[in-house]
Parts: sequence; C-alpha cells; structure tokens
Amino acid sequence: MISNHKSSFTIHVHASALRQAHLSVAPRNIHLTAATWEGQVAESAEHAFLSDAVLQILEDASTSRLYAYKEADRKRFDFACDIATNWKRAVSGQTLWKHSEGIDKDIRMLLSESESDALVYVARTTMKNKSVLHEAIADYKRAGLTDRLDRLRVFWVPEDFDADSESHRRLVYSDLENSLSRDLLLAVVLGGITERDVASFATWSGICGLSLAVLAQVEASGFGNYTRLGKQIGVGVNPVKERIIRLNLTGFIVHSPDPRKSGTIYEVSPKGYALMDLCGRLAAEREGGNVDSGLKHVCSLLGIDLRKVDLWPFIPEYDAQIDGGSNPRLRRDTSSRLAREINYALARWGVVLPDPHYEIPRLDIS
Repeated sequence: MISNHKSSFTIHVHASALRQAHLSVAPRNIHLTAATWEGQVAESAEHAFLSDAVLQILEDASTSRLYAYKEADRKRFDFACDIATNWKRAVSGQTLWKHSEGIDKDIRMLLSESESDALVYVARTTMKNKSVLHEAIADYKRAGLTDRLDRLRVFWVPEDFDADSESHRRLVYSDLENSLSRDLLLAVVLGGITERDVASFATWSGICGLSLAVLAQVEASGFGNYTRLGKQIGVGVNPVKERIIRLNLTGFIVHSPDPRKSGTIYEVSPKGYALMDLCGRLAAEREGGNVDSGLKHVCSLLGIDLRKVDLWPFIPEYDAQIDGGSNPRLRRDTSSRLAREINYALARWGVVLPDPHYEIPRLDIS
C-alpha cells in the first residue's frame, strides 16, 4: 500500500491598495484593510479594482483545495494574503494606475523583497509606463542583478480601462484572471505544472497506473535504486526505470540536492506534488459528482475535460498494456487517459492519493 504524507508551508502574496466598491465579478467578501501607499493620494477606482481582483482570483481558485488562502499582515504593502501548499513560494506585488513616476520606486521596492519567489506588478499600458519600466529593468541588468528579474511578472491592463463601466470590469477581470492563472497560479503556486506536462504524463505508453504509482512511491519512501523500487511496487526493473526517467525528464521528480543526507537519489518536485494533489482531488470528486468551480478552473487551464474524467468507469475495455494504445481516440485524449491512469493506480497498485486540506493558522490583523 502506498501512502502520501506531506508538510505544509506558507506563501506570502502582497500587492497594493484595495477597495471593494468596484468589483462586481462574483465577489467572495474578502475582508482586507484598505490603505494608501507611501503617503500617496487616495487610489483611483481602477487602481482599487485591479488590486482587489488579484486577491479575488487567488481566493476563487483556492476552492480547488490545491492550496489554502487567507489574508495576512500587510507589512510594507497595502494588502496581503497567505497561501499554504506542499512547498513554500513567496509572492509580492504592486499595482500602478496613475502615477507613472512611481514605477521606478515600485520596481526597486519589489526587487528588494528578498523573501519572495515571484514579484507581481499590475500596471496601466502606456508608452511612458513601459519606457520607465524598461529603464528600471535595464538598470538592474547593468548592475549584474539579472537573477532578481527572473522573479518579476508584469501584467498590463488597457490604458482606457474605466472601472465605472461594468463591461470594462468584466473584460479586464477575465483577461487578468487568465494571465494570473497561467503565470502565477500554475507557474508559481502549483509548482510550474503546465497543460503539456499533464498531457505527456497521461499519454505515456505502457502499464496503466504505473506512472502514478511510481511517483507516489518515490514521495512515500524515496528512491534508492530500480530493483528496490520495483520490489516495493511489485513490478520489474525495466518498467520502473522507464517511468523514473520520464518523470525526471518532465520535472515531476528531481535529483535530491544531498542524497546522503536525504537518503534518496530522487525526490518529488513541487510540480509532482501538484500533480498528485490534482489526481487525488479528481479521484475524490468522482464519488461526489459536484466539482467545485476552483477545481474546474484549474482543470481547464491544464486541458482536462471533467466530463470525460467522469466517464472512466464506462471504458474498462481500454488498456494501454494490452492493446498498446491502438485506439487512436483514447491514445490522444489526455482526459480519458488521465482518468485511466488514476483508476488503475488505485485499483491495481493500491495507491492512496492525497485529498488535500491545507490550512493556515488564523492571524489577528486588528
């Protein structure tokens, strides 16, 4: 029996200036403290909407239970939230709308945030803003600080956005949700997992369920050698070796930085944990039938059709081990193949998938 045990870490997400008044896209009653930054005048409606939207998007997606979300201490910024998952990622951010002269200061403040793995900047699309941002970035490159820029993610918003227009709010929110979901949610919070990663994992040829079984076993007991891992799972060396190589090439497992200390050559990466949590959520939801909107959103980003996942009990005739994946429709269908992988991992290999329930200790910010 393979089991999974994980510890929880905390992610800090910061941005600037929140106001609830102009967010009309399914508000979730986020309770945050409004403030202005560095003594500036009160923020515009557009500034407030954009700042609020960042937190709204992250909170909505947290209903997937792939991570936990909660407001945090604002510190130097105008609002903050914590995100807890299997690994630690810190994200800080600022929002700019009217004050172009503040870009250089914003960027330098963000890049000086040493505890953050990703730095988010939401700004108005104007030539002046882009020029000032380009100069600030160029200064860091000339100073030999390019590594800090790797953490920076800039999200541009149309300069004629009017927060008093409902159609504008909906369109901007939708665009921001799409870009944040891919460049922040998937790339940072969920370990960098992509649609291509899931498609590759789901459509590998060979024994159904073995890829997930090997991943779960590496998480549970580490990896010493192929023979030992094969005996733990109950399969030969060659199939296990093939899976380890594929899992490593796709980044679901990585070399341990200190094998002598950790006792394992490979360990599950953040991307690998995200995949296991996702498979665990899908396995749990097939029993209940009601998939929450957060999980639907994450699945849509990863190219998973939940309707096909729900059909897995009705295609038992397909087995990649028996027919070599000869059915072209199922061979290319990520959703159906992922469903089969999960189903066989549970039934054939006795894998116990995680059912994540991450929590963040309550923080008194009064």
